[in-house]
Parts: sequence; structure tokens; C-alpha cells
Amino acid sequence: MSLTPAIREHLKALAARLDAAPRGQATALVREAAEFLGWSPQTVYRQLRESAGWSSGRRVRKDKGSTSVNADALVSLAAAQRESVRDNGKQTLFTTTGRGVFEANGVRFGVSNQQLNRLMRDRKLGVAAQRNANPVQDLRAPHPNHTHEVDPSLCLVYYLRNRQYLIRDSEFYKNKLDAIARVKFKCYRYVGYDRASGALVPWYVEASGESQQNLFDFLMFLWGEQSGRPFHGVPKNLLVDKGSARGSALDNLLKHLEVNPLDHAPGKPRVKGGVEVGNNIVETQFESRLRFEPVDNVEQLNAAAFAWANAYNANLIPGQDSRLRREGLAQPVARYDLWQLINAEQLRRLPPVDVCRALMAAREEERTVRPNLTITYRHPQADASATYSVRGLDGVNVGDKVSVRSLVYGECAIQIEVARYDGEPLVYRVEPETGFDRFGQRLSAAEIGSEFKAMPKTEIEHAADAMDDKAFPGLNDDELKAARERKVTPFGGELKAHSYLKDVALPTYLPRSGSEIETPAHARFEMPRLDATAAMLRIVDAIGRNLSSAEHAFLAARYADGVPEDQLEALIAQFKAGLDAPVPQQAVGGLRAV
Repeated sequence: MSLTPAIREHLKALAARLDAAPRGQATALVREAAEFLGWSPQTVYRQLRESAGWSSGRRVRKDKGSTSVNADALVSLAAAQRESVRDNGKQTLFTTTGRGVFEANGVRFGVSNQQLNRLMRDRKLGVAAQRNANPVQDLRAPHPNHTHEVDPSLCLVYYLRNRQYLIRDSEFYKNKLDAIARVKFKCYRYVGYDRASGALVPWYVEASGESQQNLFDFLMFLWGEQSGRPFHGVPKNLLVDKGSARGSALDNLLKHLEVNPLDHAPGKPRVKGGVEVGNNIVETQFESRLRFEPVDNVEQLNAAAFAWANAYNANLIPGQDSRLRREGLAQPVARYDLWQLINAEQLRRLPPVDVCRALMAAREEERTVRPNLTITYRHPQADASATYSVRGLDGVNVGDKVSVRSLVYGECAIQIEVARYDGEPLVYRVEPETGFDRFGQRLSAAEIGSEFKAMPKTEIEHAADAMDDKAFPGLNDDELKAARERKVTPFGGELKAHSYLKDVALPTYLPRSGSEIETPAHARFEMPRLDATAAMLRIVDAIGRNLSSAEHAFLAARYADGVPEDQLEALIAQFKAGLDAPVPQQAVGGLRAV
């Protein structure tokens, strides 16, 4: 129902009158409004709720939010439930069981299980709330080329014998695997996205699958200077999926270029959402054109994509507004116009491709920290070895072995790594000692204040801290993580979770009558039998001597089918006494010498 502004104002005024009306008079006011508006009372109530946000429920109690349940008891119950969640996310302890455990340990709640669940939910202590404890944090890049996002995707275009084909949607989705399997060399689309400016760079390659070489070639195209394209340069951060064939060689190149590879956590693709949207833009606004103007091969495809991307980023596509729209922009801006705001310090030019390829295979060198906390290293750009100070770098001590690699940018800068106690390496960027500033400080010293600010903790995170302190009191974050990895028992192991059940006194039950199981009269129960060899070894071990030939003959003849277990002791006694001695009474079937 579409309401005029006048009716909305009337409903808001009615809502205010209903809130102020004495008990029992609200119904009359609603009926009066229904007659005035020509609606039913039910419609008035619905429109009050939808248009004015008014609820016809009971008035809020003055004691709403208070409870007789002890706060510590509630947090303890919630902490126990959270600690019962397995690695796969399954919760194994619920309020019914947890309540019984704590009440057996002297904790009293005094309300129903439903009320306990409601209280934990309202206070963000429930397992469901804790699963969503991490709020979404907006991310930003402070300047162009600060962060690039890269995402490869299988393209619906492919080429056979210099002819373009498109995998139809129905064929692709209904029989995807078979459709793709018939094409040996697929066409993969790589898209690069600059977080600050929103500039998009597409590139295509014909291959049987994703590979490190393809990703390397795309990065060279993305970061290198291309004739007719203003966008270029090496970023500080690179967001790319782990599954994009980014191998150790490419990681080595990124280290030389001082590019920080960022891997988003599994199941959180929103971190790389800019390039995900970019992929969709390329597919719908560029590849859709290929249906009407095909190209014959990947080279022509890349040329067409290059021209489209330049026009799109510059907002020069006829009949289309492709400017970037963001809440913080006073008006939409062309993506290339935003990228042009980069300054000389932020624009790091890519070295020649053959140099980058050599850097992928470059090996780290090892140096030993000297007593004066320095190392020596000859940078490829230098004529001789230089001295690098490592004084003041945490984790670097005299005599330590450090890994050293040259960096492309800076005055003969190097990167050093030193192993830390927990296995994670410490990484530092160091330039050679060239002097001091006018205050007598080393120019290579770390600049103060280059840290990120942590977000304030949310209500859910505060609740999580309270439960952590209850389950594992006195532990900091690192100690808490280690305790959970070692499967340390929560609550100091003092919480009786099942042992108290042994003391439960069952009521006296009346005995129930039953029936006997009838056994057939002819049923025979055979005792297990030992073969002659096994029986002979047991007898020899028991009597302490070997059997004579007559005793061997006796066993073979009398027990050809094996010796019953219940006759073995009688046989041992008979052999100890001799075959001619009287047969013991317990010998079943009798024992006679042959």
C-alpha cells in the first residue's frame, strides 16, 4: 500500500497518542483512526508498525534487562558451551547438559533453560553470537598502487583453429565438466584491480589450466608500462587467492620487489570483493560484445580488451557512464583520473621483465651477525660490499644466522630474515650505513608511529573476553591460544562434568517377571581344542622334560582330533605321574596308555 506523506504524518501522530494514552483507551483511538481513514483496525495496526515503527505489544517493564541469575554463573555456562564447539563448528554441549554439570558443582540458576538461553542470547554470550564475533571492517588503500587485487577466472570464450567459440550457458552449467573437458586449451581471464582508484586491467591467456607462469606474465603486463595506458607500477600489497598458482618462485620475486602478498582467510572472499566485481564488469560489459563481433585468437582478444579497459577507466565509452561511485566522493570520478593522483614516491616502476625473471630464481644468502651488530653484503647494484647495521632489530643478536636478499627499490637496500622462537621469521628492510641525521640518529633506524590502529572491541568480543577469563583465568591471548592447542581442560579441570552421576540414587523399581530361554536337550557345547603340537608344547613346558616315544604315540592316537582345553591339566598330571599311574578323576573320557 502506497501512503501519502500526509497519511504517514497522521500515523506518526497516532503512534505518539497511543504511547501516551492511559491503559484501555488505545483500542478506541485505533477504531477512530480506522473510521477516519476508511481502513479496518487490523490495517491501522499494520500500517502503524510498517510506517511508524509502532508496536502494540505490552509496555516495557521497568525491570526489563534485570535477572536473578548470577552473572558469573551465566558467563560460566556460556563459556562451557563455547569450549564444547569442535573444530568443524559443531556444538556438543547445550544448556540442558551444561546446567546439570554446573548445578552438580554447586552453581544454582533458578530459572528455566529457555530463560537461560534467552539471557545468554541477549547478552551476546550464545554460541551463535560468538560465531559471528568478528565484525566486517571496511578496508581502504591510502593511494593508488598501494594495494592491487588479482583474480583469475575461466572464461566462456575459447578458440579452435582460429575460430571463436562460446560455451553456452545451458551447456556450461548443466554439463560443465563434459563441456570443458572437450576443450584442451581453455581461455583464462585475469583481472587486476587497484583498490584506491578502482582501475581495472583485464588480460587473457590460452592454457590448459592456471599456472605460475601465467600469473607471472599477467603481473608483468599489469605492472609494466604499456603504450597508450597510463596505469602501471608495482604495488605495496597484492591480494590474490592461494589457489592462483602462486608458487615459491613468484613469492621470491614479490619479496625482491617488496610486495606484501596478502591471503584472505578461507570463506571470506569479501576482502577481495573489488576484483570480484571487476570480473563481473569485464564479463558483462566487454565479453558480451564478442557475441556480435568475434575475434579469431587470444592476441586479438587481448587487443580488444586493452582498448575497452582504457575507454572504461577513462569514462570514454559512448553512451555509458563508467565513472567510479563511492559514498565519500562528492560526485562520480573517472578511474584513471583518480589513479593520476599518485605521486612520484608511490609510483614504483617495474624492472625489465628479464630482470624480474632472474629475481624469481635468485637465491638467498646467509650472513652471520658480527659482534658490533652489523653484517656485510654486496648488492647487485653496488661496486663493493657494504656494511648494514642490524642494531635495534628485535630478535637479531650477535652470532645469529640471517638470510639476506637484495631489494629492487632503495639505495642498495636488502631484506633480512631471522628465525623466531615460534618458527615465524622476523623480516626487516635495511639500507647500508651512509651517515646520521643532524640529531645524531641513524638514518636506517625504524620510524616511530608506523603501526596500524586496532578497532575498538565490540560487545560480542567483550563477552568473549569474559568467557575466556572464566574458562582460562589469567591467560593472555597468546597463552590462551596455546592452551587451546594443547587441549588444556577449561575451568582448571575442577569442573565435575560426569563423575557426580555415579552418586545418583536410582528409585526402587518393582522386579519384572520374565521367561527362561529353552535349550534343546540334544544341544552339545564343544570345548575349544588344541592341536597335538600345541598341546605337546604346553605339556613339555609344564613337566620340564621332553616326551618319550610312547608318550608321543599316546597323544597322537588318543587325541588325533585335538586336545580339549578342559583335559589339558589332567594330561599334565598324568605325564608327571607316568602313563601307568591311576588316571585322575577329573580326566574326562579317561586316559589310558596304549
